[in-house]
Amino acid sequence: MAALLLELFSEEIPARMQTRAATDLKRATEAMLGEANLSFDKVEVEVTPRRLALTAEGLPLSQPDSTTERKGPKVGAPDAAAQGFLK
Repeated sequence: MAALLLELFSEEIPARMQTRAATDLKRATEAMLGEANLSFDKVEVEVTPRRLALTAEGLPLSQPDSTTERKGPKVGAPDAAAQGFLK
């Protein structure tokens, strides 16, 4: 299992905003790890007036393999359809 440490330095974070910043960072990190299909044991956030520190423990060493199939325009389709798909 692996661990992640993310430390963000900033200008002074007002005391009334520190708790919400920590909560939002934890929630966003848990959501992103879930979207990436990465399991974790726990995520903790610590906050001071000038920094936010996040630790995620119990991460896998590699992301599980996944396959994505995308269908494009038909062969011989007009160039406009192909260009629209490529955007």
